[in-house]
Amino acid sequence: MRIYRIDHIAVVTADLEEQAALLEGLFGFEPTHTWDNPAARVRGMRLRVPGASGQYWVLLSPADSGTVLGRWLEDRDGRPGLHHVGAEVPDLDAALAEIRRRGLEITDSVPGRWAETSLSPPEHGPGVLWRLQGPGSTSMLGDEAARPAPRRAAADAPTLGIRGIDHLCQAFPDRDELAAWYAELAGFVEVWRTPEGAAPDMADLVLNIPGSSTCWEVITGRGEASFVDRFLRRSGPAAHHVTFEVADWDNALAACVAHGVPTFGEEEGVTDGAAWKHTFIHPKHTGGVLVQLFWEQRPGVWVRSDKIASFRSV
Repeated sequence: MRIYRIDHIAVVTADLEEQAALLEGLFGFEPTHTWDNPAARVRGMRLRVPGASGQYWVLLSPADSGTVLGRWLEDRDGRPGLHHVGAEVPDLDAALAEIRRRGLEITDSVPGRWAETSLSPPEHGPGVLWRLQGPGSTSMLGDEAARPAPRRAAADAPTLGIRGIDHLCQAFPDRDELAAWYAELAGFVEVWRTPEGAAPDMADLVLNIPGSSTCWEVITGRGEASFVDRFLRRSGPAAHHVTFEVADWDNALAACVAHGVPTFGEEEGVTDGAAWKHTFIHPKHTGGVLVQLFWEQRPGVWVRSDKIASFRSV
């Protein structure tokens, strides 16, 4: 199975308007399309992530608990959260054949158009959901009749100045096992890892997704009191956070202050003579997703830094 491109990251929420206001105001995302599909019992919005071509954030709001999305939200006691990663594959039928061969379950689908499944090893639990569509498919979100979103007046408050989605991070019991699985299943390529023993309670690695500017990080617990192990016990091998690059560090922090959004776990350092900084925003301030922000003085220095200590408080 090969992934042609990452189309979007989707969040499910009970309050689409509130989430959209947050993403527009603080994150600077630009709504491109909206839809209200009574037949599928879902409303939605597609927003363009600034600074990077082809990156989108999607909001989905189910009408009730009688749908797959509604049950997912109900299982979370109504709390919003990251639901899936949407991607295009060159051959949907071939991808589904490989998925079934590996014992993965199709959790939702429209036959011939798209299918939803976890791509994580099934013996470890659900993992991160993916929605896959073949070439030429135009919708996999109930957005067949999507309309262009109305233009809105420019906001007075500053935005984060996001330059794009850098990576999505998944917690998993064994980073090498998951890296090998993703390499065999979908051609993910390891590009960086922290040395074993670099931190007392975790280890990580970064995978490139062919055809995408978005990478995939895997974090694994080490020691007896690892925050990763606590997360795995609570949530399973799920998405831990999403990381955005910002163009100007001081402006990004000023935007958080202007919107009344606190940050935590700020760190800074120097790699090969170039500075980097990063911090986090709690899920309760972002619509259910732990967000990491980073800035680097020169491309590539942050991912090769010892940037792991502040994860421990999450």
